[in-house]
Amino acid sequence: MIVRGVLSSASVLALAFAAPARAQQTPADQPQDTPPVGQVRSGIGDTDGDIVVTGIRASIEASLNQKRQSDMVSEVITAQDIGKFPDKNVADSLGRLTGVNVVTGSSAGGGFGENQSVSIRGTDPELNLTLLDGHSLATGDWFVLDQANGGRSFNFSMFPSEIVGSLEVYKSAQADIPEGGIGGTINVHSRLPLDLPSGTFNLTAQGAYNDLSDKWKPQVSAVTSWKNKAGTLGVLVAGFYEAREFRRDGQEFLGYTMQENFNNSGVDVAYPVLIGDAYFTQERIRKGGTVSMQFKPTDRLELIATGLYTRMSANNVNVNSMAWTSKLVADNSIPGTPGYSLGQYTTKDYGGVTYLTSAAWGATGAGGTPAFGRVQDDIFRTAFSSTWNGTLEAKWRPADGMTVHANVGYTEGRGETTKERAWESYWQTGMSYAIDGKGATLAYPGLPTDPTSSAYLQNYFSGTWGGSTISPDKEFYTQIDLEQELADSSWLRTIKTGARFTSHKRAVNATGILWAGNDTPAVDPEFGASGTNQIGLADVFAGATTPGNFNRRIGQPSRYSLADLGKVEDVLNTRGGTSEAFYPPSSFSVKEDDTAFYAMARVGNDRNWRGNIGLRSIRTDIDTLQYSPNVTPTITNKFGEFGEVKDGRAYWDVLPSANLTYNATDKLLLRGAVAKVMSRPGYAQLAGAFSVDDLSLSGSAGGNPRLDPFRAWQFNLAAEFYYAPQSLFSIGIFALDIKNYITTTTSRRFYRTVLHPNGAYFLVEEPVNGGGGVNKGAEVNWQQPIWGGFGVIANYTYSDAKRNKDSVAADDPLGRDIDGNSKHTWNLTGYFENDLVSTRFAYSYRSKFRSGIDRATPMWQDGYGQLDGSLLVHVTPHLSLSADAQNITNAKLYYFVGNPAIPRSYYDNGRTFYLGLRVTY
Repeated sequence: MIVRGVLSSASVLALAFAAPARAQQTPADQPQDTPPVGQVRSGIGDTDGDIVVTGIRASIEASLNQKRQSDMVSEVITAQDIGKFPDKNVADSLGRLTGVNVVTGSSAGGGFGENQSVSIRGTDPELNLTLLDGHSLATGDWFVLDQANGGRSFNFSMFPSEIVGSLEVYKSAQADIPEGGIGGTINVHSRLPLDLPSGTFNLTAQGAYNDLSDKWKPQVSAVTSWKNKAGTLGVLVAGFYEAREFRRDGQEFLGYTMQENFNNSGVDVAYPVLIGDAYFTQERIRKGGTVSMQFKPTDRLELIATGLYTRMSANNVNVNSMAWTSKLVADNSIPGTPGYSLGQYTTKDYGGVTYLTSAAWGATGAGGTPAFGRVQDDIFRTAFSSTWNGTLEAKWRPADGMTVHANVGYTEGRGETTKERAWESYWQTGMSYAIDGKGATLAYPGLPTDPTSSAYLQNYFSGTWGGSTISPDKEFYTQIDLEQELADSSWLRTIKTGARFTSHKRAVNATGILWAGNDTPAVDPEFGASGTNQIGLADVFAGATTPGNFNRRIGQPSRYSLADLGKVEDVLNTRGGTSEAFYPPSSFSVKEDDTAFYAMARVGNDRNWRGNIGLRSIRTDIDTLQYSPNVTPTITNKFGEFGEVKDGRAYWDVLPSANLTYNATDKLLLRGAVAKVMSRPGYAQLAGAFSVDDLSLSGSAGGNPRLDPFRAWQFNLAAEFYYAPQSLFSIGIFALDIKNYITTTTSRRFYRTVLHPNGAYFLVEEPVNGGGGVNKGAEVNWQQPIWGGFGVIANYTYSDAKRNKDSVAADDPLGRDIDGNSKHTWNLTGYFENDLVSTRFAYSYRSKFRSGIDRATPMWQDGYGQLDGSLLVHVTPHLSLSADAQNITNAKLYYFVGNPAIPRSYYDNGRTFYLGLRVTY
């Protein structure tokens, strides 16, 4: 009997190529007659009595089979699962798994409308490792702050679901898996042509619509696969083009700082440095493809060549019109001075800190001195990110029971802001603000309400900046493994040994622009314009303003005028024109060579237990290059004199690991695992760029090449009950005892910058080794077909991650919180399928978590839940129509500082809808 379902997915490619993907290891006791993913045999006995299930249930069953057969504590998503929620990149799909969280942006950049980073069991994305078919994969970031940060986390927005066969998340460690993932390891498996029917072809065409940008964009993908009749030679080619229009409305509180004896009140108050209404627009175009060739001339030899290329152009415009609170506090809040214009204000205590929750300043001071209460940044960036990879792989069985596996490859990622231009101007105006819920109401007395009026546009020029940021990420890798089966042993199944070498280089090369107009007339009487109304917004205005509905969905509507890039460049070509020069403070490079050796034994009997025990030894060699104004100069340009600072170190890590699975019954598995694990510091932590923010007087002091890596002991216990096909109930507990965290300290340092040529004191951050901490928690997972085509998938994770008390200052009660850790995470998916339709609704939620430090201020993302849905209608066996939706309830991202009542930012990214068709042959 054949029970027919439907192939439901947000991508036909993910459905049609639901074939067995390469696993890094194949357990010796894995059944050899397991049907392909997407066609699961559920019966026993002869073929006529089998039940073959396809569609959603086949995908679930295949994933559970792979999870069940693994020796490790792991989670699995097969090709049919990817894209079904709907999921437009790999991070979306991973976010449905037990214990996996996703984030849409870095702490400094806030969240955007597409997931890009993955956290496993509450560990920071930097502490997880991402592999493609078991080897490294370079990455690039499109956002300029992420480019400068030079981290190790993989940018999953580069990875559309179409190019993936299956995903594995390893929550325990194993000696033959590369080191680097304290939280866990994600292995992305690509597809191979010999696993697929010859002549297979698939095409998907969709239109993507965002209700905030109010624009449609096309998305097209296709795959074809061929193999010869003998099944010994095959070729697979895939390509994709995906465009999306983004708009993000938001309000941002850019840093909080302390003012002693505010208004001579005797009270020290914390106040927001800037409060801005932020308008971000972007078109993302992701395109690329994969090629794989597979040659299997004999049963003993297999050769595989794979290539991957993906590029995402991400040009963006980021405008922020801001209440200049720091300027008003410094110039207009001291009683008895001519500039004093402070009126009523309120304060409130949160966690022992007194915050200035509202305040009002007049447009002029008591002595007639004007107040400057508003400043605007219009920033234009041409940016992209790319990844490409090429691998040659060989599997050879020189004798019965012996397998040799070798690969060699090269991967390169690149994040680049090819061109950045920014225009900053400010107004003579008073300002009032009042924090109200997740934002603040703003008013500007003395400023015309019509932002297109000449009186509004005639403001003061502050400065311009820009240039380019290029961040290449390159790695050569090679590995060889030898595995010998021991058929005569009753418990020792195989011995596996191997070696791996990688040579990695990560760099940031920054260029800055110089313009005489940035000087004051006192410095440059001919060209200098900073601090004057000689030029301003009127000179770069072409009639555009923020949309009429800007910020209305977050309750803080506002309207203001926008600069025009063409007019900005026209002005920059006057007053002496611009020039560009290498900017050493924001540039660095790290070269890292890693050499690893391992040995691992697979153990078990033929009945009820199996596992592995192993040891991995790794040498890490690091060479860093940074630039400093305090050493003998080797670079002299208009930005100053800088010398090269070269440093480096080498160290060894020895990592034991053990995994054990016990079959208590034919349906109940008990698992245990223990391992020592490590994660290396981020590249920018080792040799980071020096960078400062002129308005908030904060920044980064660079890297520390003497940092030790994160090191930890990892423990896992789990019980998995596979009580029916497509069904699972499991409970797991875990603990991660981290011996060393890398944290940041802040200090005040004096710097000269483009906008502060005479120098100013900046509050800057720098990385240091801190104390240890513990991450412990529990997981529950339930998957169950219900009745009549309905089914449910649900999971919950509790994760309590804290630094040790002796690792933080006694007066910092929030210092124990660990970046990326949500205490509560849960997913709930309901599905239905029959011969005509297939549909899913999936809701994912994670509770608040500390998202990092921005402008020397720790920040948290509040609890966030998102509902997605998909519908597939089969018109014919070869044609289907699809409708997908992301963020159906229009959930918004809220960030806060310390206490939820103190806002950092509030963002609306809108809903995204997809309509399309799929053709399959």
